[in-house]
Amino acid sequence: MVNEYFTLHSYGGTLEYYIFELANFSALAFLALLVYKLNYINSNSLIAWLAIFFTPLVINYFVISPGMFGDQFEYAGEVMSLKATGTSLETIALFQYAQTNPITLTAKILGVTPLPNFMTVTSLAFANKFFLFVTFLWFKRFFSNENEVLLYFLIPSLILYSSMSLRDTLIIVLSILCIINLIRDRYVFAVVFLTPLFILKLQMFSFLLLYLVARVLFRAHIHSYLFLLFIFVVMIGGFIMEEQLLEVLNLYRLAFAAEDFVGPDGSISYKAYNIYGAGLAESLELSSLADAIFKAILNLPNFFIMPLPWNWTNIFYPVQAFESWLLIYLYVRLGMKQNLYKNPEFILLTFILMVGSSIYALFLFNEGTFVRYRFTLYYPFLLAAFYLSSKSHKFAKKDQ
Repeated sequence: MVNEYFTLHSYGGTLEYYIFELANFSALAFLALLVYKLNYINSNSLIAWLAIFFTPLVINYFVISPGMFGDQFEYAGEVMSLKATGTSLETIALFQYAQTNPITLTAKILGVTPLPNFMTVTSLAFANKFFLFVTFLWFKRFFSNENEVLLYFLIPSLILYSSMSLRDTLIIVLSILCIINLIRDRYVFAVVFLTPLFILKLQMFSFLLLYLVARVLFRAHIHSYLFLLFIFVVMIGGFIMEEQLLEVLNLYRLAFAAEDFVGPDGSISYKAYNIYGAGLAESLELSSLADAIFKAILNLPNFFIMPLPWNWTNIFYPVQAFESWLLIYLYVRLGMKQNLYKNPEFILLTFILMVGSSIYALFLFNEGTFVRYRFTLYYPFLLAAFYLSSKSHKFAKKDQ
């Protein structure tokens, strides 16, 4: 009945919608109160997380239409189908590979959250909040100042994307757990959290796999000469596999460009590309790795500071524009504390972030999409830099 109900009704703005989702909010609020009573979080965290838990009810339908992020309906529909029938939706099952796909795996993971209702398009947003809260509880263990940690979980984009039924929050959480465990030399745990990213976000999986290889095989986080050796081997390997790498990069460039293509008749996306896109592939083609590196460097500033004012199309863009500068400032500020920028681990971390950002910069055709992609990539590295800064500060105190 749940699956049939979901197919027939969106519940948007109805009394049933608020009954279902207020029950989910109440479950998370009870969890926060329980953790507070156990003295595991302070009063500031309790108040902040109660507000964070409430944001799905404010974001979806009230502030924006869920149709602005239409993928929510796919994730919500899939989790309801799995719970009601044990099978995927037909439209999603068609695209399964290796017994699952990003939507199905997301639905399976978020679907195990102990919430009373999975009835509307907003339900998985509360599941995202649950995983984010658990990550906060785990992450704050490494710090003496809980309030400082809390501030990093109040970043607007984190609140926004975790207030919707998308997989972005899950990707961010898994990436944080993977990177922090890598820094702590907990490689088994790091691999456990890295593995689901192969399906959920192949790009993020690739970036973090490169980080894993750099630490395990090259020990590039220990000495600068090992880091330089790692870069040298990566460059040699890149030029040896230049043809294969260019094939992948050109495929993704064309795919993202076609997705954002607008035809002269007003048609958009792949339909417009199939009709009017002749010659687009040639104009976008990367001729060499040197060409790819040059174009990535040109696009990097735009990637880091977008959305630019002339591209603002909704109320969130000015906030995200300010946030992009804030995130850059925070990362640089963390790097300057205790001369962290001289730390080989921080240098390697920043290098991997720049590699990932450069690759994304090559595919930058739709700002709305890549504002999300940038945050999903950048935020876990920011928390890792925060962790390294705190760790460096503790070592500095011991040496005094």
